[in-house]
Amino acid sequence: MRFSTIPLFLLAFALLVNSALQKSPTVDEQGHLFRGVAYLKTGATHFLWGHPLLASTLNALPLLTITDLRLPIDDPAWAEGRWAVAGELFLWQLNNHPQRLIFLGRLTTIWLTLLLAALVFHWGCQLKGVTAGLLAFILLLFDPNVLAHGQLITSDLPLTFFLTVTMYGYWRWVGRRGWLSDSNLPYPSRLIPLLLAGIALGAAAATKFNAALLLPTLAILGIGLAVRRRSAQPLLALLLMGIIAWLTVWGVYRFAWYPLPGGAFWDDLTWQFTYLSRPHGAYLLGQSDPWGWWYYFPIAFLVKTPLPILLLLLWACGRWARLKGWRKGDDYFLLLPPIIYFLVSLSSPLNIGYRHLIPMLPFLVLFIAVVLWPGSQPGLVNQSHWRPPRPRATYLLPVAASLMIATAIFTWPDYIPYFNGLISWSPHRWRILSDSNIDWGQDLPALARWQQQTGEPLLLSYFGVAHPSAYGIQFTPLPTWEPGPEQINPAYQSFNPVDPAPGVYAISVTNLHGLVLGNEANTFAWFRDRKPVARIGGSIYIYQVDPIGPPVEVAFAGVQPADLAPGLHQQFGSNDIQVRWFAAETSLVWPDGDSWLVTAGPTPDPALQPFWPTTPIRQAGGQQLFRPAPQPDFPWISRPVVMGDTITFLGYRPIAAASGEVALISAWQIVQATTRPLKIFVHALDAHGEIAGQWDGLDVLPASWQPGDRFIQLHRFLIPLTATGEQVDIPLSLVIGVYDGHTLERLGEWQHE
Repeated sequence: MRFSTIPLFLLAFALLVNSALQKSPTVDEQGHLFRGVAYLKTGATHFLWGHPLLASTLNALPLLTITDLRLPIDDPAWAEGRWAVAGELFLWQLNNHPQRLIFLGRLTTIWLTLLLAALVFHWGCQLKGVTAGLLAFILLLFDPNVLAHGQLITSDLPLTFFLTVTMYGYWRWVGRRGWLSDSNLPYPSRLIPLLLAGIALGAAAATKFNAALLLPTLAILGIGLAVRRRSAQPLLALLLMGIIAWLTVWGVYRFAWYPLPGGAFWDDLTWQFTYLSRPHGAYLLGQSDPWGWWYYFPIAFLVKTPLPILLLLLWACGRWARLKGWRKGDDYFLLLPPIIYFLVSLSSPLNIGYRHLIPMLPFLVLFIAVVLWPGSQPGLVNQSHWRPPRPRATYLLPVAASLMIATAIFTWPDYIPYFNGLISWSPHRWRILSDSNIDWGQDLPALARWQQQTGEPLLLSYFGVAHPSAYGIQFTPLPTWEPGPEQINPAYQSFNPVDPAPGVYAISVTNLHGLVLGNEANTFAWFRDRKPVARIGGSIYIYQVDPIGPPVEVAFAGVQPADLAPGLHQQFGSNDIQVRWFAAETSLVWPDGDSWLVTAGPTPDPALQPFWPTTPIRQAGGQQLFRPAPQPDFPWISRPVVMGDTITFLGYRPIAAASGEVALISAWQIVQATTRPLKIFVHALDAHGEIAGQWDGLDVLPASWQPGDRFIQLHRFLIPLTATGEQVDIPLSLVIGVYDGHTLERLGEWQHE
């Protein structure tokens, strides 16, 4: 029977690895991996995150096989301990193949998950026989929640593994009746379970601070055993375990002494207390609250725990409560950890994910298997009478196990957004929970495949830390949470949440909920009651927005579509707003075709006034709506100059300026749109051909250009004094051109003698 676990191990391993290869890094993985690599390679412990370092370090171990791995040691973020910025540099800029680094880091968690399942099987065999062990093994390993987080670079599954090992080790020692018993084992061998339990307890504490929840469990068990046996040995055993555990934590931190023994362990603990004292925000059933709800985890447990486990747990609890003449010795090792853990969770301010309940699962599935499976094997502690359950367990339990395996297979590879059969049928299930319960940034590869198949350009609001462009996704950024990568400059955000422009929108479910968007939580409220045309991996929803009216060309200065006064927006008669961006005080743009100008803020420079329409069509809320005059011809030079097949120089006009100042207006026409950060330069040359003064910049955003647009740009700059304090002669010539602000490549230039 034990060999029957081999194909199940292989199946689970295949599901974990294959899913891990198909998922982009989730929100926490980048930070965990970076901290682990930084600690292994440099001993850095100043990247405080409220988590001890062991799990991150274990995940980082496979990356040591990469010889040219680079860390952002020279960046200011390193010295300042800003792990988010440093982790971004490490994963996406300094090293090649970020997907490979993430997969290597995930391997550690996958192996720990399989080891956890093996331990549960072994413990179940000792408690009730091989079949009971196999049942517990299947219920745990094929739980979609375990498969979801059993492949990620986080601390949840490592913590679960170490907590389970701790309880198993203490249970083994209790079964041997202590080191002063009449056991036939050699004296040192009797201490092995305590050594195992102590190391595991220390490893749990060095993985996550909520490992401390195991302490009251061990204390209750130890006191109960001490009273029952009329011996202090159970309490002395716990003391020994505590000493070993602290030595383990200290060893993880390389036996650092400053500021206390354990070094940065205490710094992270202080950071965690500070973090927990602040409101974090929680989402549940379509509502948000800064401090969460006591019933958050009960609801999360009810809707995400697989139905077979829920039903078996109810059955097991009912049977356990009805047992007569059974002292239930072993059961308290299985019941106390999840009961205490769950009760404490009711007061937790961190209502962010079912994953925080995963440490309960090994004990619950063992409890189910021990109570429900027929048999009379008493285990190591319980020597009392066992009343076998009714025969229906012999066929209902295999059915439940088969359902778990089938659920794992059919849910693959989208384990994070799993909900059980109570609500999985509902199209509104995405409204129940947020964040790591459904959308943690994991589905960029699936979105990239969808775009390749459909060829649709995307407007993307992605919740996560991965780079969409690294997966080949072509997109226009929409508003997202503050740490998100590849965002557009907020001053040039063209999305209008009240009346979205036509297009294909890809929106992460967590952003749909809006909690992580802070004061802009309702940015995507318009989409919430609309049916998506596709659901990518269960975490990214695709919406098609159709045009209402013809395209309207609008140039914005000092205001965005999202802030446009309703009265002005209604003038357009369409949601298809083609946006241009410009600075009204120093530039003016004429979009090609019938167009509008919307301004708010600084007034145009007097030199630009002759080009502006005289009277606004409408004003509201400090905003002005203009109808620009037709595009002027600008006959300022004899032959226009095309620069880089992108923009055409139409000429310039000098304007009156103060002494020692050069002032002119240049005119341009767009040949084609570009995403390059182009800039205009104007060089004033003296009689010797040297630059006497210059201007660099561009106040009409290149990313908003459209072919046929025209614009003018005002240039004002001073001619500096010479070393002797004399003014340089009036420039004899001007050089005007365009260059790439990133690469400094010149697209072209024009010179007037």
